[in-house]
Amino acid sequence: MSSSFFQEQSLTWDTLQPQLTITEAPILPLDFWTLQPTAQKALSLFLQHSARSVMMLKADDKADYAELLIPLVRQMLPEERSILGVNYSVAQGDSFSFPQISVEPAKSPEDNFAGRGEVLTALYCDQFQLFGNVKVHPSSQDILLTPGLIHQANGGVLIIDSATLLAQFDLWQRLKHILQTQRFDWYSAHPFKALPCEIPSYSLNTKVIVLGNRTELATLGELDEDLYRFADYAEIESYLSMADMKEQKNWIGYVQNLAKESGVTLDFSSFHKLYQLLVRESENRFLINSSPTVLKNMLLNAATFSQKTFLSAVDFEAVFQQQARQHGFLREQTYADILNEQVYVETDGEIVGQVNGLSVIEYPGTPVKFGEPSRISCIVQFGEGEVVDVERKNELAGNLHSKGMMIAQACLSNILELPSQLPFSASLVFEQSYGEIDGDSASLAIFCVLVSALSDLPLPQHIAITGSIDQFGLIHAVGGVNDKIEGFFTICKRRGLSGKQGVIIPATTIQQLSLSDEVVSAVKNGEFFIFPVEDIYQACELIFQRDLVMEEDKIYEENKTPISRLIQQRIDFRAEPVKKSLFNFFRF
Repeated sequence: MSSSFFQEQSLTWDTLQPQLTITEAPILPLDFWTLQPTAQKALSLFLQHSARSVMMLKADDKADYAELLIPLVRQMLPEERSILGVNYSVAQGDSFSFPQISVEPAKSPEDNFAGRGEVLTALYCDQFQLFGNVKVHPSSQDILLTPGLIHQANGGVLIIDSATLLAQFDLWQRLKHILQTQRFDWYSAHPFKALPCEIPSYSLNTKVIVLGNRTELATLGELDEDLYRFADYAEIESYLSMADMKEQKNWIGYVQNLAKESGVTLDFSSFHKLYQLLVRESENRFLINSSPTVLKNMLLNAATFSQKTFLSAVDFEAVFQQQARQHGFLREQTYADILNEQVYVETDGEIVGQVNGLSVIEYPGTPVKFGEPSRISCIVQFGEGEVVDVERKNELAGNLHSKGMMIAQACLSNILELPSQLPFSASLVFEQSYGEIDGDSASLAIFCVLVSALSDLPLPQHIAITGSIDQFGLIHAVGGVNDKIEGFFTICKRRGLSGKQGVIIPATTIQQLSLSDEVVSAVKNGEFFIFPVEDIYQACELIFQRDLVMEEDKIYEENKTPISRLIQQRIDFRAEPVKKSLFNFFRF
């Protein structure tokens, strides 16, 4: 394949990294809640609704979001708040009488159970911190009532963590009862020990916001089937839309606000680089992580590493490279095995029935994630139609991998119009794979290697393939495309770029691309190529340089015979009965 063909079929370098459409930063910094209008509106409605007392708020960074919620909720509550709650008077008992406790409405903030509509937060608390406590002096037997968070937030809002309620589920059951009845009753903390005396209950009007990630809230919902009949639900969106200029402008304003709080200043190139790094994490140019924790860490890491307070794109790129080196030991050992040929991966020449697939490697217990090429091979024997997935046979593959294998087989049978009982047997292997594999992102590579083995056409080893296919041959998006491309690029570069190497990816993953500067530079210089394909017809035309199926009214040269015709010829040849000679009759 000529370099001009590569240039025509591949992506241009300027499409490999996302760019903001906005050309200058807004003047006014914006706060976090400008980016969360839906959550902000939901909170406002919840606080105004007199009959609703608890909201489940999906939030991932609970500590940061709790701090951000306090000023927002205070702003939404009425400025003038009356004194709520009660004042307990305790007449201590003696050896001849029990203590007597009376209650009257609170008249001043100094009353022991008075509340003034405060907004309180407690990401962890026990039953005494939450519901108060009845303390009895060990010698005098005097009684002291201490208020809990639920009392202090009377007329206001209490923000708590769902993890606390899951760890101590009885807290949730009692809290739910209080919120439903709007009344606080005293109970003994000891299941077999009564209260020292009768303690009057009193009315309580507190709203509770429960912060939790999706898993925690789902677990709470399983434990309490009636949860959402009683509770409102809203989400602090984990990812921010960047589809239009207004959304990008709001995001930049928010980053400016965080930078100001962190004591740093950003030039405009910094926003582009931050955006590109966030796209690498989200794998979506239209959605990026909105977490204040993530952004603060990126800003402070760049400031610490560069020892500067005025930051540019260069500073963020330097931190990215440093973290790649910092996390890179396992990745480098994996690549060294390939370069030292302990793991065989060819990046030059052509071979029948072998292709470079692309996978993402993750090591549990570490933040390490990187792309690695893996050799997929196929051997075909004409037989009873069984396609043996060696990984599955040895229980080294998951269900999604098996699904992709079956889809590739069904797709080939459908397109080539083969009978349901395939007239061949094949074995497919991920060579030198010693751990579990899963996912269907190799189904395009499996299809191509199966076609190669059937048609006896070689596959170029300088092209690696990733993509998921359906039964009709359409190619769908896969995850980890940036890591996969960079993994194959690294191997090719360290062996020496030939000007022919590249990667085939689904066209639908273009919006996921946010590649490293090194890959972009190689594509710009014509040393590496990235080919987007929409279906298997495009993929086969690209790697085999011929049509997959025969088109009507098209005349083919002998060296451009369609792949389906070559496969059918081989099948027909093997199906012909062998002519027996006289010599055959005398063979034993």
